[in-house]
Amino acid sequence: MITKPVVQIAGGLDHYMKMADETAAELLAGNDPLVAALRQYDEYMRTDLWSHATVTPGLGYVLSMNSCMMFLAGTRMALSGHSVAVFPLLRTALESASYAVLIHREPELSDVWSKRHESDDHRKLCRKNFTFERGARYLKGPSPELYDLAQQAYESSIDYGAHPNVKGVAGHLSIDNEREDGQVGVSLTALYGTEHIQTVRGLAACLDFGLAIIALIALAEPGETDKITEDLQRLSDLKNDATAEYMNEPEPA
Repeated sequence: MITKPVVQIAGGLDHYMKMADETAAELLAGNDPLVAALRQYDEYMRTDLWSHATVTPGLGYVLSMNSCMMFLAGTRMALSGHSVAVFPLLRTALESASYAVLIHREPELSDVWSKRHESDDHRKLCRKNFTFERGARYLKGPSPELYDLAQQAYESSIDYGAHPNVKGVAGHLSIDNEREDGQVGVSLTALYGTEHIQTVRGLAACLDFGLAIIALIALAEPGETDKITEDLQRLSDLKNDATAEYMNEPEPA
């Protein structure tokens, strides 16, 4: 006889928001180096980046700004401890930055992007031309290392939550087959505490994606300046210092 499964979602919306807000408040009030680094990334995106940005004003600028806003949304989710939900947002942020570069380097694609919803043919043409890889390839020349980082970040986003695949879902499952009622209990965790490795992963991912986004926007045009190079190196060093103690952490079971 097959027993119908009983599904229970603890707490409800108010409980979820309360727990997420408490985790974010604790992280923001503490001395976590990941959060300190994210504050500096945010500050750079709000100020210095736009004095160096080489993206042509227009749709490219709009997509660049959208990238930064989506990055903030991903950071907010990371601070809440809902790590699996971080990666769809960060992936969109990175794609938006790559599309900004693509329009800057191939201005004729501006109409392709803006007319996407006019017909099925327009939609197909947009999907063909606008891919992350097509925009990101323009980063390969000025900075092969940051191009590699952007590629790795994009692929990792798919693995860890931007697609509902095995790693992104099963990594948050726990199974209890020793219940007294003879049933098997299956739990799927959404929110983690401030020190859990899943929360750390979400915060660290924001730094990886943040650096890739900044690099794409700042290096959209060939011929980077010494100031941009210095800034990117400083931000990279900041990221590496903040994540150093976690580099040898084991993969969550």
